[in-house]
Amino acid sequence: MVLDEHQYCEELRKVEQAFARHTGRKLSGLWRAPGGRTTQNSVRYAAACGYPLHVHWDNAGFIGDELPSDKYPNSLLLERALNNLKGGDVAMMHLGIWSRKDPAAPILKSLIQGLKQRGFCFGTLGEVQR
Repeated sequence: MVLDEHQYCEELRKVEQAFARHTGRKLSGLWRAPGGRTTQNSVRYAAACGYPLHVHWDNAGFIGDELPSDKYPNSLLLERALNNLKGGDVAMMHLGIWSRKDPAAPILKSLIQGLKQRGFCFGTLGEVQR
């Protein structure tokens, strides 16, 4: 499906409205395209409707939580992330995904603890971009 600028903004506004309903807060203007796939038009359209910064994740930050659980159990995802992430990387992880039998969200605490043990500290993308 190809969207024009108005339609693209409407899609982003649906996300913003859902976020506001559930949190009482507005989005910051940062966004990530589904699958990280952008076009020149999608980036331009998003900026025009209040989302000026597309954020992509780093290869090491691709946690892999949408991969099949039987081939990529949570323990493997955690091990790979702890071994591969380095300072400054942007990691991306879903809280749950339909194609995975074992949601990866339970490894988040262990991931954060393991990275802290390696000397990592954390900030929001908004803080990093300032």
